[in-house]
Amino acid sequence: MARPSLIIVLIAFAVILTSTFAKDVCTPEQIHLALSDLYTSNSNSNSSPIKAIFHTKEACEGAYILLHTPEGDLTIKATNVNYFTDKYDGTKYETYVHIFDFPSLPLIQTYHYTCFGDELGLITPKGPFKFYVPDPNPNGQETTVVMFGDLDSTDDGRTTMHRLISMKDANFTKIAAYIHMGDMAYNLENKGGKRGDDYMKACQDFAASMPYMISPGNHEAFHNFSNVNMRFKMPLFAKTQNHYYSYNVGNMHFASINLDLVIENRELLPVMRDWLAKDLEEANQNRHERPWIIVYTHRPLYCSKNKDDCLNNAELFAEIEEVVTQQKVDLYVSGHVHMYERMFPIKKGSVAAFQQFKLGDPLHHIINPQAPVYVVQGVAGHSGDSEDARPYAPKSYSVKVDKTYSFLAVHSKNNTHLLVENMSSRDGTVLDHFYMIKGTGLGHLPYYVKNAGQNTDDYLGLSGKKLKKLLRGVYDVTY
Repeated sequence: MARPSLIIVLIAFAVILTSTFAKDVCTPEQIHLALSDLYTSNSNSNSSPIKAIFHTKEACEGAYILLHTPEGDLTIKATNVNYFTDKYDGTKYETYVHIFDFPSLPLIQTYHYTCFGDELGLITPKGPFKFYVPDPNPNGQETTVVMFGDLDSTDDGRTTMHRLISMKDANFTKIAAYIHMGDMAYNLENKGGKRGDDYMKACQDFAASMPYMISPGNHEAFHNFSNVNMRFKMPLFAKTQNHYYSYNVGNMHFASINLDLVIENRELLPVMRDWLAKDLEEANQNRHERPWIIVYTHRPLYCSKNKDDCLNNAELFAEIEEVVTQQKVDLYVSGHVHMYERMFPIKKGSVAAFQQFKLGDPLHHIINPQAPVYVVQGVAGHSGDSEDARPYAPKSYSVKVDKTYSFLAVHSKNNTHLLVENMSSRDGTVLDHFYMIKGTGLGHLPYYVKNAGQNTDDYLGLSGKKLKKLLRGVYDVTY
C-alpha cells in the first residue's frame, strides 16, 4: 500500500498538471466584438447590440463572460460554441469558437466585461475590456468610423495596429466601428492556421473594445471563405455568411459586399446585385433621417494602376456600379490595391458633375456630386507585392495618390457635411482630406467637370470670404 504522504504528493502533482493543462487549452484568446443585428434596418429594438467572440483550444463548455453594468454583474453564457477544423499545409487545425450575444443594453453608454475560460476559477481571466454601444439611430451627433484594407500583423502592419490602438484610447466614445475591407493577415490559413490566430491575437488590443466589421477579400477565399466565416459573425450572418450585409450607425447607412465571392462564383452576381439594390432602395426612403450611404468592399471599381482590377473591374461589375449610381451612394470605399487613391465622382468611367467653391484647396470640397466618390484605401500595412514598386500615371479621374501606410477616418459631421480623412499610421497626421457637402441652398454655385484643357480656376465660384458669409448660420461646421 502506498504511503499517505506519497498519495498526497501524487494528487497535488495531478492537480498542478490539470490546472496547467486547463490554463493552456481554456485560456480565452482572439477576443473581438461586432455590431449585431440590432443595427440592421429591420431589427428588433430588444435585440442584443453587441456580439463578443473568443477562441479556446478545447471545448471548455464552462467558459463565460462577466458583463459589468451599473446595476451589477451579469454572467453571459455562450450562444454557441462551434468546433472548427480544417487541414492547412498538411497540418490539422482545430479551434473552438465561443460566440456571445450581450443582452439588450441602454445605448450610448460604456460597459466593461471580463472573459473566463472555466467556471472553477482555475484559469486567469482576460480583461476587463471596455466597449461603447453606439447609437443606431440618428441623434444629431457626429459619428465616426475608421476604415482600412490590406493589413497583416508583421512589421509592416504593426505601425497601423499601434495607431489604431491609440485612436481607440483617445476617441473611445466617438468611434462607432473599425471597418476592415479585406485581406486580413494575408492568408489566415497559412502556417497551419497559426497566421490567422496570431493576427487575431495582435488585433485584440483594439478589437476587444471596438466593433470590428469586415468584408472578405481575395486572401480570405481559401476553402470557400471558411476560415474568415469561422472567425467573424457580421449582421445577417445566418442568411449571408459575411458576404453581404448592411447596418446603420447614427445618420450613416453602410452596405458591405464581397465581390471576391462573385469572382469565385460568377452566377451569384445577380443575387448580390438584387440584394444591394433592395437594401439601398430602402435606405434611400429614410434619407431624410440618414442621408449618408457608404458601400464598402475589398475590390475597387476604379483605380489608376496598370493592373486587371483597375482596368477591368468597372466592366466586370458594371451591374454593381449601376446600382450604386442609381441609388445615389455617396462613397464607395475599397482596398486590394496597395495605395491610397481618392477620386472624383465617377459615372461609367468619366468624372461626373459636382459643384465647387474655393476655400483653401478647392479639391477638398465636393458639393452635390452626381455620382459616388470612389476611394481606395489598401495601404494599412502589407508589403511584398512586386506591383507596388512599379510606376504608373494617375488616371484623369484621380485626385490624390499616396503610398504612405495609412487608414481612413470618416466623420458624419451632420446631415449636410461628411468629412473623409486619410491619416498617417506613423504619426496620425492627416495626409489628405475632403468634405462632401449636400445642400439645396448652394444652387447658385457652378458645376464643375474635370475635362482635359479646362482651367480649374474657371470653376471655383465664390471666394472663401463670401462663402463663409453665405454659410454663417446655415451650416454648423468649422473648416
